[in-house]
Amino acid sequence: MDEQVLQVATENFTLPHDIVKLPTGGIFYKSKKSSVKVGYLTAQDENFLMSDNSKDNLVITLLRNKLYEHDLRPDELVEPDIEAILIFLRNTSFGSEYNIKLIDPKTSKVFDHVEYLDVLKIQETSIKPDNDGTFTTTLPRTGVSVKLKPISFNESLELNKLSESYPKGRVAPVITSRLLKEIISIDGDDNKGNIAKFIEQLPISDSKYIRKFLNDNVPKLDMKRETTAPSGELVTFSVAFGAEFFRPFF
Repeated sequence: MDEQVLQVATENFTLPHDIVKLPTGGIFYKSKKSSVKVGYLTAQDENFLMSDNSKDNLVITLLRNKLYEHDLRPDELVEPDIEAILIFLRNTSFGSEYNIKLIDPKTSKVFDHVEYLDVLKIQETSIKPDNDGTFTTTLPRTGVSVKLKPISFNESLELNKLSESYPKGRVAPVITSRLLKEIISIDGDDNKGNIAKFIEQLPISDSKYIRKFLNDNVPKLDMKRETTAPSGELVTFSVAFGAEFFRPFF
């Protein structure tokens, strides 16, 4: 992260801001902060939101400019906490109403639905992370005990760049690279070389288990919602952070 940008952000404590509760409770960070100071979007930010930016560029720029914490870098944040910050920024700038187009499962016709983002609650999890921010679980197929952690936003960007760097027709090792970031140790062995060799032979069922385990147990906002379609059918959907999330009126 650019040190000048970080300095500007962390010196903005006197600017208008609010406190945002992190769904993870800060357990995955060194600072262990359960809430953070986040600035409000300004007219200057509106110029940036209207420009042609990729989702990743938009997110990291907003985080760098609006996260007012000197001991928690935006790049360190995990996805659930980023989602909470983005929802705060949107709610305080454009209101909590979010217009979504859904498909009626009975008629296959598109219909408009308004979701209110200020009612999202933190999803309860059955397994809590350890004090060091890791989970310990046993893989069902190999029977190996593994320590796991969710990837940070910076690690997610690295995986995206890896995928984009591979020529057309060649398969980028995104899955194995992600597992190498998520698996901290295997049966107490934290040697990255040994973990990499283990991942190469990891059964797909164990790989899927790791993905589902982290998805189910990393604390997050419950983004799944339900509504009734015009036909009377029940529609289940998830709130997505697409291009229109910060451009509802542009």
